[in-house]
Amino acid sequence: MISFNPRQTCLWIHRYTGLAMAAFLIIASITGTLLAFHDELDDMFNHKLAHIESQNTPVLSIAELHDKVMTTYPEHKFSSMPTSIVADKSVVFSVDRSRGDDKNTAKPSFQEVYVNPHTSAIIGTRDKEAWAWHNTMWKVFWLHRELLLGDIGKWILGIVSVVWTINCFIGFYLTFPRAVKLNKTKIASGKKRASFLKRWQPAWKIRRTTNLFKLNYDLHHAFGLWLWLILFVIAWSSVGFNLQAVYQPVMQAVVGLTPREGKPAKPESDNASKREGRADRTAHSNVPANDRSNDADVSTQVVNKTNSIAYLSAQADNAAQQNGVSVQQLLGIRWVEEDKQWQMRFKTNRDIGKKGGASSITVDAATGTVERVNFGHQAGFGNKADQWLSTLHMGHISQGLGHRLYQIFLAMIGLAVAVLSGTGVYLWWKGRQQRLKALQKGR
Repeated sequence: MISFNPRQTCLWIHRYTGLAMAAFLIIASITGTLLAFHDELDDMFNHKLAHIESQNTPVLSIAELHDKVMTTYPEHKFSSMPTSIVADKSVVFSVDRSRGDDKNTAKPSFQEVYVNPHTSAIIGTRDKEAWAWHNTMWKVFWLHRELLLGDIGKWILGIVSVVWTINCFIGFYLTFPRAVKLNKTKIASGKKRASFLKRWQPAWKIRRTTNLFKLNYDLHHAFGLWLWLILFVIAWSSVGFNLQAVYQPVMQAVVGLTPREGKPAKPESDNASKREGRADRTAHSNVPANDRSNDADVSTQVVNKTNSIAYLSAQADNAAQQNGVSVQQLLGIRWVEEDKQWQMRFKTNRDIGKKGGASSITVDAATGTVERVNFGHQAGFGNKADQWLSTLHMGHISQGLGHRLYQIFLAMIGLAVAVLSGTGVYLWWKGRQQRLKALQKGR
């Protein structure tokens, strides 16, 4: 009768799935280490566009800079604007992403425009898809994100992430001490077996006096245990980035994640009335309809491009105070053409990160009325869990020194994953040598 040994089965799974994943995890870990400092490294590689020489002249307003970009590139749309200007750095405006329904719109030859904030001179444009030195970090990002293989790469990394997540639990189990039965002599002498925790302690340690094999063995076990929680976070959040078909239902079942809903379609009558209103405003405007590059500048509007940042910032502060929070950072503002609204994203002291967990405020341009305010910290438990996972993975934690320390920590985690993969391959190779020797002796 064949007996089932759960430990040996788990060891076999852990060993060979680890081998299958090793190359992918090493690529992901090394690129992830670099991406922990993405912005800093990107500015270094893209220095000619990103940096300007110090000047004593005052900076122009963001609205003026935006006008210059729109005038220079009238064939493209630039709905979003930054909310602040950083000293000695150019101001970046992003071209609107083409949507699925924009079939007649030609694909832009660049995605970013860099402008001198003191003179409004166009420093240059950037095509992130080009293979160029200044795009080094973006190629590193796409290598990390999809192996530079598009959707196929995402599927591969998604499957690897699922296996990695499962392996986190298998590896944790394998660090447990083996069950040892005391013989009758020891039982008769009254000798007690050491407690589980005491027998588990060596797995958390790295021996000082050791050989190469034991060092690799200790590194593999100790790193895996001490860093287990953050490794699980990285592994499972990777599933979320690459394989939503698996991530979404699991998160819904475990933490009650609420799936994002698309923007509801507006009734045709409502759309017609809006079109009539726009036509009426255009007829009474001093700006000819065919010369209007952005309806946000209509003189009859309460909120226009010139005052949009200040107006929405003040409204965000008021809304935050009413909800017992404070605005820490403005993240960006954009003009929503179809609704004639301004929308600003910002981070409060209770929000998680700067992406999905951030807050936003939307204001009607014509009246200045606040249409809606979404605070990131008011999301449900499941959505907060999702936000924490993605924020910890991408490093959008804290500000200033706290953010810098987490960047360093995240980079070290990337190196630790490479060490775990490398030591795992080494242990398999040494074990294979021993097994081959044993077979040869047995012949």
